[in-house]
Amino acid sequence: MLKLFNYDLQNFASPSASKALLSKITVKKLAEYETILSPGQHQQNLYFIKEGVVRCYYQSLEMQWTNWFAAEGNPIFSTESFFSGNPSLEYIETCTPVILYQITREDYRTLMAEFPELYEPAFHLIQSYLHISEKRMYGSQMQTAYKRYEDFIETHRHIANRVKMQHIASYLGITPTHLSRIRREFAFKAYKNVAKINVGT
Repeated sequence: MLKLFNYDLQNFASPSASKALLSKITVKKLAEYETILSPGQHQQNLYFIKEGVVRCYYQSLEMQWTNWFAAEGNPIFSTESFFSGNPSLEYIETCTPVILYQITREDYRTLMAEFPELYEPAFHLIQSYLHISEKRMYGSQMQTAYKRYEDFIETHRHIANRVKMQHIASYLGITPTHLSRIRREFAFKAYKNVAKINVGT
């Protein structure tokens, strides 16, 4: 079953809404490190990931700052471009080979107007997006780099080994060298915890 917004379509859409939505969706396949959106472009399609991992980042000269990662079931969009109709401020690119479901911005808006039930998953998506953004802002100001890495592993465990370490470092706001030290510390603590459990049993 088609999964959108991390929901199975049949769980939130009526048969008529499902049929209408499926009639507007096409499939797009991209290779690793292909650009989906660049600054200055207008996002004309909303994408949902069937397979693979995607990231969003900003770039200034030679520096990159990863803003988010997305994997199976998640949508891909530039908030500024897709919802506001303004040129994108960010890059969106594939981290792995991906298969995407896509629907045009115009078709998406028409379907939302025709089938109000489609607003529920979209509303939960926006809630989730705001929660993650607030948590990241808090973490960047109030948490240590080690704690930010712990939170990343907790929330992105399914993609942590599928993306480049330099991209994770840019997401956490640290250097790759600093990330390597944190990963060694994290692995050592995990090893000690396992050892304690084994001794206890």
